[in-house]
Amino acid sequence: MASKIEPRGLRRADAARYLGISPSHFDTQRALGAIPAPKPLFGVMLYDRHDLDAIFDGKPVAAAANDNANPWDDAIAPPQTEARTRLH
Repeated sequence: MASKIEPRGLRRADAARYLGISPSHFDTQRALGAIPAPKPLFGVMLYDRHDLDAIFDGKPVAAAANDNANPWDDAIAPPQTEARTRLH
């Protein structure tokens, strides 16, 4: 019997569904920095299941999760608080 393979990379709607939230709420949390940026892979933007698991486990979102981050965004961004590391 063949085992089912779970993809590690998830598209936006699948990533939201994986966390149990709506895509629009996912987008809101992504804009707030509570969800790391997707990673480009073969021309598709994918969210890493491991990053989503870490969020669900209550671990803070790592700044390094967004490899395409603009360093000026961090320079002018307000300080990150505990509330911004959790889904609301």
